[in-house]
Order: sequence, then structure tokens, then C-alpha cells
Amino acid sequence: MEASPTLLALFSSLQAGEHDEAIRVVQRRAKTIAWERLPERIVLLRHGQSEGNVDHMLYTSKGDSQLELTEVGVHQAMEAGARLLQLLPEGGRVCACISPFERTYQTLLGIFRGGFPSCDLVHVDPQIREQEFGNFQDPGLTSKVRAEEKRVGRFYYRRPNAESSADVFDRVTAFWERLLCENTNGLLLGQSYDFDMCLVVTHGLTIRLMLMCLFQWSVETFETVWNVGNCHHVTLKKNMHELKYELCIEESYPPRLPWGTREVWIVLKALSPPEALSTRLDALIEVKKSMQDSDGHASEIHQIDKLIGELQNKMLLERSQPYTIVDYIGIPQPRTMHTAEVLNRLLPGHNLQGQPEELALMAKEGPKVSMEDIELIDWWGPARSYRGKMLRVSPDGCWSVHGSPKKHNGQEEG
Repeated sequence: MEASPTLLALFSSLQAGEHDEAIRVVQRRAKTIAWERLPERIVLLRHGQSEGNVDHMLYTSKGDSQLELTEVGVHQAMEAGARLLQLLPEGGRVCACISPFERTYQTLLGIFRGGFPSCDLVHVDPQIREQEFGNFQDPGLTSKVRAEEKRVGRFYYRRPNAESSADVFDRVTAFWERLLCENTNGLLLGQSYDFDMCLVVTHGLTIRLMLMCLFQWSVETFETVWNVGNCHHVTLKKNMHELKYELCIEESYPPRLPWGTREVWIVLKALSPPEALSTRLDALIEVKKSMQDSDGHASEIHQIDKLIGELQNKMLLERSQPYTIVDYIGIPQPRTMHTAEVLNRLLPGHNLQGQPEELALMAKEGPKVSMEDIELIDWWGPARSYRGKMLRVSPDGCWSVHGSPKKHNGQEEG
């Protein structure tokens, strides 16, 4: 059967791009209609206090998925149910997505006991389970694991027979895609009715990685963020103007952004490296120059380059003071480029102890580091080579991702 002339003319005009603008309008409208159906709020809630939270030796004999809530954890879940009820419009529909672990089941049941209404849909999803640490956890490995994790990085480190945070990131990314899918294949839009709230009951690390995915945090930013407390939650509210979900501080519990701290080294203009290090560096550079004048020294030059880099890094650290940036997530992206915001959140030293509100107040009211006194901000310290740091400094000497008074158009590194 031959196509009619009218249909052929339509195909021809489509191929010629004559209707491209109309197609884009239809696509935008279809996206808007889908977002109108998505829930007003998505609440990410960590489970209540579990047996493993108070007795780490249980991990040696009881599977992680089988750990239950403590009495305290049940009360926390009931209190969370009363809080969450305040966020739900009267008669509102709820979709609950929960990890298949026993402690998340019990948390949801405790939420119901606290007065939160039964959900219209409960979806149990293994993609939002806790990070796999192996069948049982050997307590003798703990100190070794912590030391290795610090060297490798929290995002990439994988225990024996376990998952890394990067592995969990992949599966929570797939979960977000299914949850927010803008057609009837989605978990939320695949129902015949719409939801007012999606409640996700899961685990601390899983929540951090879900936020990392949604807000496109860098690996460095993820590694600054701490777990929310047991039965604390983060509320995401729908922004129909931009068709996205945003953090809502007022409706989160506690009412603040996820807490993040980042340790840095401030290189001060007033500090100089020890003269002995400068003398040794000059000597190594001279040796390298003499070897470059003759053949057959490639291996030796490589070793000298390595020594020069180590010495330059040591000299940089000698000119630095350790500081910690508090409330790191509160800095606009790209965070490493907002130097004034960084300086307003500095506290001297590393390994700070204290509650978030206390540390934030100390940074706000304490003495400030002046921009004029800083040569650059070293975001990595001994974890990155001198060469790697200097590659991040622009050719004109401005700071680049070290943090700069000037604007930077690159992707966030921190």
C-alpha cells in the first residue's frame, strides 16, 4: 500500500526540520505533565538505632541484613512517624520505598505506630540496601581497614568480599532512574494514581550516595559528608519551575543541610620553608640538569624527579597551617571556587570534635583568615603530589581549583 501524498509531504517536512520547534514544545510539555504527577516531597529517612549500632561485635556472628532495632530505635521510629505526619497533607497518598533489611522493615512499622498512616504502596528494593561489607565482619580487621580506607579513599575502598561506595553509587543511580522515570515504567508514575509523598527508608551511607547522585556531588564532596543520625531525615521538595527536587532545610530533621567537613591546608605568604630544604632542592635540580646534558640517565632522572616532587610537597606543607572547613555543603557549587565562603567556615586544626551547631557557631564567631595572607588553599595535603597540585593552578598563577578570588568556569572538583 502506497503512502498518500499528504503523508509523504509530512514525512518530507519532518526530515527537513520544519517542525523541530513544535516537537521540542511537545517534548517540554510532556516532561512538565510527568513532573506534575510526581510527589511534592521525597523524604530520605535513615533507620532507627540498630543492634549493630550499639554492639559492633554482632557483625561477627549475625548477618547485617538480620540486625534488628533496639528499644531506643523503635521509639525513634515512632517519633519519626509523628514528625512525618506533619509533612503529609490530610488524606495524602504515600509510596514507601524501603531497603529489604530487617531494621528498615521495623523502622517503617515503628513509623506507623507513631501515627503515620499506612502507605498506599510499599516497594521493597534491594538497590537501596546497605553497603555490603561481607557476610561477617572480623573485628580484627577494623584498624587495618580504617588505615587502608584513608589511603584509598572512602568512595573507592572495597573491603574483602564486599562493595565499595562506588558500587553502591551505581545501584542507587539505577534506583533514582526507575523512581523518577517520566513514563509509565517508573515506580511512581506507573500507578493509576499519584502520590503526595515518597518515603525512602534506608541507610546512612545509602542516603549520602543518593544525594551525591541527585545533586552531582564530586567524589571529594561525598567524602566530606557525614551520615544523618538514626531516624533523622532529609526532605526533598519539588521545584516545578526547574523540574527538579531541591533540599528543603525547614522540613528536614534536624533542620539543616547534610553536615560536611573538609580538611585543608592553608599556605600562608608569611611562612617560609626551612633553609635546609631549599638548599637540598636547589642541589637536586642542579644534579638533574647535569644528567640531562648526557645520555643514558633516564632512570636516574626519573628518580630525581620523584625526589624533587616529594621535597616540593614537603616545603609546601611546611608553609601551611591545617584547617577544617565546616558546613561544607552550605558552600555554593563549585565549592572550591568560593574562597570567601570557605574562609568564613574555617576552624584551625584537623580531627575536630563537637556537634555541628557548635562547630558552625565557632567558625562564624571566631577569628578569620584574611585573603591577603593566603598564597593558596591546598585541598589535598600529602594525599596529592606537588605536580598534581600545580596542574590545577592556571598558567597566570591564579589559584584555579585550589580556590580563587576569580571566577572559574570548570566543573566542581570539591
